[in-house]
Amino acid sequence: MQKRPRRTELFHFYNEGMKEETPYDINSKHFNCDMYVQKTIKESSLKQLLEHESELVSEIQSLDSDCQTLVYDHYDKFIAAADIVRKMKEGSVSMEAQITRLQENMGRITASSTSITSALQERRGHLSRLLGVHGTLKKLEFLFHLPQKIDECIADRNFSEGVRSYVETAEVLHRYRHMPSFDAIHCDCEAAVGRLNAALKEQLALKEGSARHLTECVDLLLQLGEPAAGLCDDFLSHARTKLEDDLATLTRLAEAAAEAEQDGGTSHEAEAGEGAEEAKEISQDELSVSVPRKTVPMDILEFVDICHETFVGNLWLVISSYKEMFLRSPDEGGRSSTLALEKLRTFVAGLVDQYVAVVGVRVAAESDTAHYAPLTTALDKFSPSSSCHYTASAKYYTALGLVIEAGQARCSSSLAALKVGLATNLGDVRHALAAPRHLTQDGTESTHRQLNEHLTRLVAATAASIKERVTALQAFTQPKHTFAVKAEFRHRFCRELVREGVVVAFFLHLTDMMMEFCYKKDKDPVLLLLLSRMCLDLHTSTVHYLLSHCDEQLQLEDKSGLTQLHTITDGMKEAGQRLLNHYVHTQGAAISQMLRRSVELKDWLGCGEPRSVRRVMRTVLEEISTIDTQVGALYEEGSHRDRSSDSSRRTYHSVSASRGAGGRSAWSSYTPSQLDNSLVANLNKLWSERIEIFAPVEFTRLSILTGIVKISLKTLLESVRLRTFSRFGLQQVQVDAHYLRTYLWSYVADEHVLNVLLDEVVTSASVRCCEPELMEQRVVEFICDQS
Repeated sequence: MQKRPRRTELFHFYNEGMKEETPYDINSKHFNCDMYVQKTIKESSLKQLLEHESELVSEIQSLDSDCQTLVYDHYDKFIAAADIVRKMKEGSVSMEAQITRLQENMGRITASSTSITSALQERRGHLSRLLGVHGTLKKLEFLFHLPQKIDECIADRNFSEGVRSYVETAEVLHRYRHMPSFDAIHCDCEAAVGRLNAALKEQLALKEGSARHLTECVDLLLQLGEPAAGLCDDFLSHARTKLEDDLATLTRLAEAAAEAEQDGGTSHEAEAGEGAEEAKEISQDELSVSVPRKTVPMDILEFVDICHETFVGNLWLVISSYKEMFLRSPDEGGRSSTLALEKLRTFVAGLVDQYVAVVGVRVAAESDTAHYAPLTTALDKFSPSSSCHYTASAKYYTALGLVIEAGQARCSSSLAALKVGLATNLGDVRHALAAPRHLTQDGTESTHRQLNEHLTRLVAATAASIKERVTALQAFTQPKHTFAVKAEFRHRFCRELVREGVVVAFFLHLTDMMMEFCYKKDKDPVLLLLLSRMCLDLHTSTVHYLLSHCDEQLQLEDKSGLTQLHTITDGMKEAGQRLLNHYVHTQGAAISQMLRRSVELKDWLGCGEPRSVRRVMRTVLEEISTIDTQVGALYEEGSHRDRSSDSSRRTYHSVSASRGAGGRSAWSSYTPSQLDNSLVANLNKLWSERIEIFAPVEFTRLSILTGIVKISLKTLLESVRLRTFSRFGLQQVQVDAHYLRTYLWSYVADEHVLNVLLDEVVTSASVRCCEPELMEQRVVEFICDQS
């Protein structure tokens, strides 16, 4: 790496040297110092000469330093080289003597070897022939004793040694079987091999044998020349028996967990250690040992570990052994290899289906604790790996289906838990609202002051429960899990199950639940008001925040095909609007009931001159004030039209306009035949705007109170139209109307609506009055002030 910069510098140096050389170039060999000095003095100023002098001095010093460094470096290298040469001279002196001695020794060895070779030349051929004969006799001895050795191996159950001995000599026996002596040995060996073959098949039929022992027996039979097709079926049949025993053991463990979950046992944690120890004691040699039906259920991670130690491990061993014995060379096997491979696939597929069913039972028995890390880890261990191609190919879709099914079950339980939590929170709020109410020092009810706290707690609890469930379900999407990186799983789980199946489904359920409150007449009106505000908050910000949080946590970038935000928020707003309308109608109906009964139960023809406002009017104002406190705790003020300057002194415009100077109504100078009162009322309605009594209200305090006041006054109006009044009865209605006008204006958004309805009440009373004569305005005001 250091040669390249040096080479580059040398290249530039010599290239520069090839340029035209002048006597003024200080780096040239033709440099003339006198000419250079004269030129420099002639062309440069004093300052430039001084600067040039300092530059030359610094360059001279630098060159001097480089030269000294170069001399020192070369001197060190020279000294080191001299030391090396001196050491080499010293070493070569001793080495020359050693080489001389070595040459002498090699000469003597060569002479001895030559003399020995010449002496043994005559006996070498004879010894070689004797050694050959000895080897042949040893082989013949081995062949004569081979049947006996095979029988001894059968007796000692050393089958591999017997097969090895026969395989090593089989070729010799077949080659020389035409000779009479070898034919007898061959027949005895065949008989012994037959007995060995029968013994191996007996071992193959044993049920208590392990999978490894089964593999060894089949491999030995193949070495003995047994047909692979028959051994293939026998091998798979015996392997199926052993693996089905594993499945039976796992099934009992899974069913024990399912029964414990159904019984709702609370002693799982205390007995989990015992269940784990009992399960781990199941070894490959004890697969047929039955497990009691009431085995203590173990943790799902331990269950999957047991599955891998028993069934999966044995299945992998069976497949590997099968491939090694029957699929060694698929290219040369032809049709037989194809059939063997098809048998293996059918065998594995059937067992894997049973295994997946057993694991599915155990997964379904896992309790929902909102902590899914153990479950997802177990499912990840259950997922197929690339270590065994046939197992993986058979398990992939079934395992992925099981994972999706487990995720769907957890999503369903999460949705159910959210619904239960919502119902519980609503129940807590209802109990808090129904609790005894204590008055505070300023005369307002403490429960109403806590409405905002109830609302905040309810919305926060709902949002927290949704975030908690989404966070818990994220355990299924951790990148460390094999199934979590599958596009098919992420599309199904994240989009369909979590977002749509949990979050969106819960919002739709909440909307439907809010809608149901609108059709229940026995609900607390305060609860309706609280729920309407909750729907408004969800519509405004909470739904958007929670959906964004869900999409961010689940990494949902493509939102095509998903439920849009406005679909949910529009439903929330509609539910809130209906709840608020229902609240207004409920509260209006309650006040209307008081007003209607007060009108129906009073004797308006026999009543005396009014001295005060009726008690029911003060009760109505108290109720409206209470409602105002409730609504004001949850909703903003809203827009309020400016109040007219003479509104507090307004009584009844059409009647007061017909008054005389004496303050008495002009109605007294006319008889009913001379003036049609109903005609006057109808003419007044033509000039007034139509008031929609049951119009939807806005999400403001004034709009809500205006809706309640309109319903109440409309009921009062209709009740008045059904009664007949005396003069004093009309004046009592006039006093009550003025009292309501004086105090209700601050609760309505449009005072004009209040004036029109109260005017219609007084007008209707005057129409139904036998002697329509109103009271003087100052007297009405005095009575109202006294009340």
